[in-house]
Amino acid sequence: MHVMTPTGGLGLTEFLVHAGYILTATAFLLRDILWLRLLAIAANLCVGLAAYFAGMDPHWVVVAWAAAFVAINLGHSSWLIYERYLQRLTDEEQRLYDCCFQALDPVSVRKLLRRGEWIDFAAQDCLAHQGIHLDRLLLVSSGEAAVLLGGRSVARLAPGKFVGEISFLSGDLTTAMVVATEPTRCLAWNKERLERLLAREPELLNVFHAAVGKDLAAKIAHHNVALSQV
Repeated sequence: MHVMTPTGGLGLTEFLVHAGYILTATAFLLRDILWLRLLAIAANLCVGLAAYFAGMDPHWVVVAWAAAFVAINLGHSSWLIYERYLQRLTDEEQRLYDCCFQALDPVSVRKLLRRGEWIDFAAQDCLAHQGIHLDRLLLVSSGEAAVLLGGRSVARLAPGKFVGEISFLSGDLTTAMVVATEPTRCLAWNKERLERLLAREPELLNVFHAAVGKDLAAKIAHHNVALSQV
C-alpha cells in the first residue's frame, strides 16, 4: 500500500491528500487484515481524487496507480469477506468447532476440517490398531469409541476427541487399540497430506496444535483422576 502525493492544488486537493495519509496511517495500526485493506481502498481513492482535481490538468499517472491499488485491495477484500461471512460452517462442522476448536479462527478451522474425509464406523469396528504406524488421524464427530489396552477398556472417546494424535505427533507406533462402542462418525485426515498441509500453511498448524493440545491436556487430566481413585 503506497500513497503518492500530487503536487499543486489547494483546498479540496489538500484535504484529500491529508485524508489519504491519515487513512493509510490508521490502516497500518490495525491488526485485522480486512479492515487494513478497506482503509487502504479509501486512502487510495482519496489520493486518486486529489490527483484528478489537482491544478488544471489531472495527474493521470497518480490516478492510474491509485486505481490499481484500489483494484488489488478490493479483490483481496472481497475474498476475505467471502471467507469470513459467506462461506459458513455446516451444522456438523459447527458441532466440531464447538467441541474442540472453540475460540479459534473459524476461517482456519473450516479450511482444516474441509481437508478431511468423513468416515462412518459401525459398533465394534476398529478405528485404530495397536502397535502400528497410523496412516491417518481421526476426530470423533458423533458416537463413542473405547481405548483398549491389553483387551481392557482404559478410556472413552466422545465427540471432539482425536484418535491417534500421539502417534501422529511423535511418529511412534500406536500404544492402544481404539474400537467403536456404537455407530460412530469421524473426520479423517491422511497423515502425509495433513503433514504437507500444516507445513505449507502456518495458520492451520497453529489451529491444529491448539486443538490437539487441548485434547491431550483433557486426556491427561482424566487419566490422573482415574489413577487417584485406584
